[in-house]
Amino acid sequence: MFEYLLDLVDGPVAATAFHLGAEPADRVDRGEFAADIVRLAVDLPTPGGPGDGAAWVAVRDRYLFAVATIAALRGRSAALVERDGPLATFDALAAACPPALVLCDDPDSGASRWAVARGVRVHVLTGARDGDRPVGRLSGSAVAGTVLHFFSSGTTGPVKCVGVNRAHLSAAISGVIGRLSLTAEDISLSIAPLTHTLGFVTGVLAALGAGGAVAFADPGRARQLREIVTDVGPSWCAASPSGHALVHTLVHDGGLRWRALRFLRASAGPLPDELVDDVERHFGVPLINAYAMTEAPGEIASQDLVGVRRLGTVGRPSLCEVDVRGAGGSAPAAGGGEVWIRGPNVATAARAGDWVRTGDVGLLDDAGFLRLTGRIHDVINQGGLKVWPPEVEAAARLHPSVRAAVAFPIPHKGLGETVGLAVVPRAGEVVERSSVRRLLMAELPREKWPSTIVICDRVPLNGRGKIDRRGLSSALRLDPLT
Repeated sequence: MFEYLLDLVDGPVAATAFHLGAEPADRVDRGEFAADIVRLAVDLPTPGGPGDGAAWVAVRDRYLFAVATIAALRGRSAALVERDGPLATFDALAAACPPALVLCDDPDSGASRWAVARGVRVHVLTGARDGDRPVGRLSGSAVAGTVLHFFSSGTTGPVKCVGVNRAHLSAAISGVIGRLSLTAEDISLSIAPLTHTLGFVTGVLAALGAGGAVAFADPGRARQLREIVTDVGPSWCAASPSGHALVHTLVHDGGLRWRALRFLRASAGPLPDELVDDVERHFGVPLINAYAMTEAPGEIASQDLVGVRRLGTVGRPSLCEVDVRGAGGSAPAAGGGEVWIRGPNVATAARAGDWVRTGDVGLLDDAGFLRLTGRIHDVINQGGLKVWPPEVEAAARLHPSVRAAVAFPIPHKGLGETVGLAVVPRAGEVVERSSVRRLLMAELPREKWPSTIVICDRVPLNGRGKIDRRGLSSALRLDPLT
């Protein structure tokens, strides 16, 4: 894995690999990047043996994160970890992927404090760039069989640690490069979390693998992001729908032009049609939708940059084969079924070529476009009637004063479950439950009308910052219905 990634970043040593800011002095060329990786790899402690644990990378600085991840893979597997959180969160991560070493750039971060409390070795990185130090010599060969670990969200169950090996990673990177026609002229705007496959595999490694560059920006620092957009001129950006919405707002409100932009790509959540319309109208480039998972990085399916896209779908499968099946692997009902996948980037298959369940619900149309409608665990079973939350939420968002809507199950003594709806008003506006109910009565069949509508300032999140539909009834303190 280490040699593969070092080869991936290889190229003309003077070619720019990263833009850490908008100034010429903020550029890091490929030679400097490779040298920083080797320097750190030399400094890191060697594993205690074949069974030694992984290196957790819990680094805030985005450039140091990339350096540390590749360097760590020379001696052991690496796991990409959020730097802050309660001790219990890190205990859960450690149960899934025990660390022998934690790499951080802040000794006071949550991950570092957890490691000290649990007796795990901590290696603190200093300095965003280390170009004044001589490059040491790597002795011996890298440890074989190392993998890159990503943690799944754990919204519907225990946290899972997914190990992506060299073959999975290579397939994912080449798949993204081919689908998006990436070249050495392209610059990726990197704003997605690097602990996710979207941020690290798609936004960073695929860009470098195509010979291009990466411009790091913090969405929370509006001035920096605007300077990157105008002075560096990224040509593409892969982010979540909420990430794209934030960038669109910052660029639009700043009255800026994004002249070099070629396309935008969204994944990691439902992409509302209205966001596509707003972004494409403003930037004049396509915002394409893609489907990927921690267990299948890069892409499972994606819309194309040219040709028919069919809004509301995640495009057609290419890197993966996709099959939609009913319960027990039977033929799906007319409304769709569970999505099963297999392909070279699927990391959780017991053997190459095995089919893997995704837990997502969807349907394939006659033209091969995949439409996702929800998660198996999110389906609300109302007395045998299956209600897909996204359908209810899409109808609620048609209300002009509704900013967000989340459908969720409420326990019911007779039906088992019934539909609840949490509604968040737009800033400065008031939403009446009666007006939302009238809208839903006009848009949905009677059996899908929510029994309870809650107006709230924000939707409660679980301990990992995710919406947990099955926990919302308790979080909103709703009593079971009869």
